[in-house]
Amino acid sequence: MAKTKPGLGLVMLTFGAAPLAKNSELVREAEALGYTALWVPEVVGPDAFITLAAYALNTSRIELGTGIVPIQIRTPGVMAMSFLTLNELSGGRALAGLGVSSPVIVERWHGASYRKPVTAMRECIQIMRQLFTEGRSKFDGIVYKSDFRLGMRLTQKPPRIYVAALNPPMLRLAGELADGVLFNYSPPEAMSELIGEVRRGAADAGRDPDAIDMGVYLRMCVTADERAAMDAFKRELAGYAFVDAYKQMFGRYGLGDELAEVRQRWQAGKRDDAFNAISDASAAKIGAVGSAERAREFVARFRQAGITHPIIFPIGPADTIARDFANTMRALAGA
Repeated sequence: MAKTKPGLGLVMLTFGAAPLAKNSELVREAEALGYTALWVPEVVGPDAFITLAAYALNTSRIELGTGIVPIQIRTPGVMAMSFLTLNELSGGRALAGLGVSSPVIVERWHGASYRKPVTAMRECIQIMRQLFTEGRSKFDGIVYKSDFRLGMRLTQKPPRIYVAALNPPMLRLAGELADGVLFNYSPPEAMSELIGEVRRGAADAGRDPDAIDMGVYLRMCVTADERAAMDAFKRELAGYAFVDAYKQMFGRYGLGDELAEVRQRWQAGKRDDAFNAISDASAAKIGAVGSAERAREFVARFRQAGITHPIIFPIGPADTIARDFANTMRALAGA
């Protein structure tokens, strides 16, 4: 079991689901309920750093993490400045959650390069560490080059770096270089193997494996309308049927055939029906929908498997997500 104090994270709603004023109320409530970290994703907006800056002004203790930002769409230097600014603004509460996203997002949406994602992550972390600890980066790598000095006065301990990892090369890199790892869409039965890869990476680098915070996103919806919530979750999962890294990971969990059927239905023009290729039983392996008791038991299984930082990720149909978010956040407090 890791030495890191066990925490309980929460993925916040985006402004698209609730206005900033309402989200600020929820953030203050999450802190009062005992959540230890807020994680803000960044996909198609809003900007994660600006959002977290707003949350920093509405809280005093809870940590504030990007969950996650793709490393390729900003330079390592720009990200370091953003994290350090957030860290100073929040009194040392920033968490740098980094990921490599997907070729569609990086290349098609942003026109950036997706080449050598593991190498890119390694070099990005190395540059950010230099800037976090020395205020100076001089680096000449395969993907990134950097030669500049910060003009910031830093008063806080540096942000901790978390790496989103799905498959063995990135899992081992997280163990080698990061302070924490963020697992995703995985059942509790898979934790031993995933954590083992992270620990091997740490041990090979001469680091203490117990010092790495093991985090996992847990899709949850505490609701009486289980059918609507489960269908919404399956639609979400179906969207990953075309992402190579997720296809590889889901294949290890026995979902390969179902995701292949999702792709076949989609390509045949049956897009509204594609999600039904995923069974309720498969979805229930990696998410919890229904009662608070079921959801809390799901969290407990991950803690028993070695997770030190479960991150509650409230989900639900678009037309009820604000309600479902609040219900799920409150029901899982202290889990």
